[in-house]
Amino acid sequence: MPKYNTDKLEAAIVEKYGTQKAFADAAGLSTATVSRLIKRGDWKASQMKAALMALDIPLTEVETYFFDDGRAVAQQHQGGET
Repeated sequence: MPKYNTDKLEAAIVEKYGTQKAFADAAGLSTATVSRLIKRGDWKASQMKAALMALDIPLTEVETYFFDDGRAVAQQHQGGET
C-alpha cells in the first residue's frame, strides 16, 4: 500500500479554494470524503484525478501532490540502482 503525503495538496487547496468544502464542491466530492481522504489516505485514482483537475494541476504531477517524497527513491533502490 502506498504511503500518502498530501501536505502539498492541502496547501494547494487552501491557496485556491480557502476551504475543503469549496474544494470538494469543485472536485465533485463530498466534504466528508475529502476530509477522510486527507486524514487517512487511500485515494482512488479517479479521486486523485478529480482533485488535480479542480486545482488545475497537470496529472503528471500526481506523485508530487499525493505520495511521500521518499517513494521515488525507494523504488529506484528496489530496481537495482544504487
